Amino acid sequence: MYESLEQIFQLIVRYGILLLEVVGAFVILYFSGKTVWYLLRKEHQKSRSAMTEGITTALNLLLGSEVLKTIVAPGWTDIGMTCAIILMRAGVTVLLKWENKTD
Repeated sequence: MYESLEQIFQLIVRYGILLLEVVGAFVILYFSGKTVWYLLRKEHQKSRSAMTEGITTALNLLLGSEVLKTIVAPGWTDIGMTCAIILMRAGVTVLLKWENKTD
């Protein structure tokens, strides 16, 4: 009984990871299209803001998927790798928000 509940939980978490990663990819694609639209209209400030907003939003979604990965990570090596990825993505998010504020 316990093993089947654990398998169901892991399946739900893995689908959650997949969902967050797919939505993150679509967010990047959407905001990239929006950025190109603004560039074609020669609205450079809006294009920069749109791209920064899109990357920040997508990174937050991808960070969520990385946190979920630590739940089902089988070993310390995978957990360490996930922590390193989280730190890098968090750093990029902070830099993007800082850059957006200085504009």
